Amino acid sequence: MKAIRIHEFGPTEEVLQYETDVPVPEPGEGEVQIKVEAASLNRADLGFRRGTGRAPTDLPLIPGRELAGTVTKVGLGVQGFQAGQRVVAHPGIGGYAEYAVCKAVYTRPVPEGVDPAKAAAMPTTVLTAHFALRDGAKLGKDERVLIQAGSSGVGTVGIQIARHMGARVITTAGSDEKCRRLHDMGADETINYEKTGFVQEVMRVTGGRGVDVVFEMVGGDVYTKSLQCLAPGGRLVSIGGAGGPVPDPPPALDGGRTASRFSITTYLNNNPAAFAELDQFLELVNNGQMQIVIGRTFPLSEARAAQKHLEGRDHFGKVVLVP
Repeated sequence: MKAIRIHEFGPTEEVLQYETDVPVPEPGEGEVQIKVEAASLNRADLGFRRGTGRAPTDLPLIPGRELAGTVTKVGLGVQGFQAGQRVVAHPGIGGYAEYAVCKAVYTRPVPEGVDPAKAAAMPTTVLTAHFALRDGAKLGKDERVLIQAGSSGVGTVGIQIARHMGARVITTAGSDEKCRRLHDMGADETINYEKTGFVQEVMRVTGGRGVDVVFEMVGGDVYTKSLQCLAPGGRLVSIGGAGGPVPDPPPALDGGRTASRFSITTYLNNNPAAFAELDQFLELVNNGQMQIVIGRTFPLSEARAAQKHLEGRDHFGKVVLVP
């Protein structure tokens, strides 16, 4: 089969090798084999490419933590799935290929009205926003939430999920056009951080109080300034540091304010059955009640270009590989 493989870890996309004679993986007990029709890119893939959390003994390997396609085989003990069924899956690795295997517990059926690219783009973004806002931040109705990097894949769904929870949303982006699109998606207030300091704007629109929740995914200076946006009793939840380091452990704050970190990988490892909560969001997409924004698609053979595009700041929504 065709696949993207990494034979040595490295800082640039050059380590991604497009190969045409890779063995097709066979499903083991509790697994399904899937013919991949779309594989979503995530910023975690960039760290994966650099070898974060991996050892040279793991090589060669196929990146790609989530995908959508059609079941072709089922392993021993698998119930509820059969060949020919449309599914979305979160195997953690192996998605940048024509075929992949995934544990059945991290596989869900896809409604007929949801196309593969949108389905593939959902697990990491949707479940991260859902669990981080509901369980990590305990976001409540009528509370104000600041969602950083609103035009990212997690940001675009986070805005919609927060609105669905009854919160009022403030978000940030790097251009007026992105701000306009995010407003159309449901953000109550948008801040172009290239024009205005977001701390100043947050305080202005909240009458000097600040926000109840910050959903932070940038790190570095943005993380530090986001802490200044918290109202008394406010909660910051960070999901990563694509733009800089995140304190570990999180800093102690005054006024009942708290800061914490959330990892969807850790959450699902500890609560595998929680992956099934993706079903409710697949139905929302199927019914037109939630938008999954695909900024750009690339052929599998152009995975290098796709990752380079993801590393830039111009994309809006998700980047997806297709056959």
